[in-house]
Amino acid sequence: MTSRGTPGILAGLVRLVRPIRLVALVAPGLGLGLAGLPGDARAQLADPVRTGATTAGGEAPATRSEVPVRIALQAGHWRASEAPDELARLRSNGTMGGGRHEWEVTLEIARHAAGLLEARGYEVEILPTTIPPGYRADLFIAIHADGFHSPAASGFSVAAPRRDATGQGQAFADVLAGHYRAASGLRHRVATRRMQGYYAFNARRYRHALDPRTPAVILEAGFLTSPADREILFHAPDRLAQGIAAAVEEFLPLAPRLPNERPAVVPVATEPLTDR
Repeated sequence: MTSRGTPGILAGLVRLVRPIRLVALVAPGLGLGLAGLPGDARAQLADPVRTGATTAGGEAPATRSEVPVRIALQAGHWRASEAPDELARLRSNGTMGGGRHEWEVTLEIARHAAGLLEARGYEVEILPTTIPPGYRADLFIAIHADGFHSPAASGFSVAAPRRDATGQGQAFADVLAGHYRAASGLRHRVATRRMQGYYAFNARRYRHALDPRTPAVILEAGFLTSPADREILFHAPDRLAQGIAAAVEEFLPLAPRLPNERPAVVPVATEPLTDR
């Protein structure tokens, strides 16, 4: 071997090694996923058919791969103590009523809704207070409960982002309000500007926020400080979940879609109701 031929051989080895290292990054079990790769690399690895890959016989597969519709349900104030520094104000936030914390109520509703939606074929993730940076789904619903100094305050409200890049948030908020009102029997209250400016909607200010391409709403499910609302929130979370699931089905009919840049998978919560 001459010194002159060495660079060409080394270049060939590099070309062989690079694909192997790229695949290793996303090999099952390593827990790294696709999040650290450039967008075009994620798309190629997630959808080999779209990038011109062929079968072992040299022919392109007959159909393109599909992925399920993903719904993200955020249980308001759940695991708030884990919030990052940029959201430190949320670590001790949340309301209480009837001896229960807000996160206990919202997590129970989210679990019921997740069960209904999964049974209907949707992929569902329950998120805590801290949202993975740039998280993306087909639909995001933050579930909260309200509080007020007067027990007479009652009802629910739904809001879409004030700056909605998708143009779909308010349409879903209207659908959700109709189904939730029918399921809960609660009065529909006007949403506040604070709800419209919910931190999860503000990717320009916070790192732990939604990808702006995710349609999103926030639901204040009722007042924990209202004895009347607590009857529904505490004793009929399944009814409230039915309202949420029915709204999702009407707005986002179940239909597998072509792969896209997927958010990191966050398992549905299964641990007992204990704050961490």
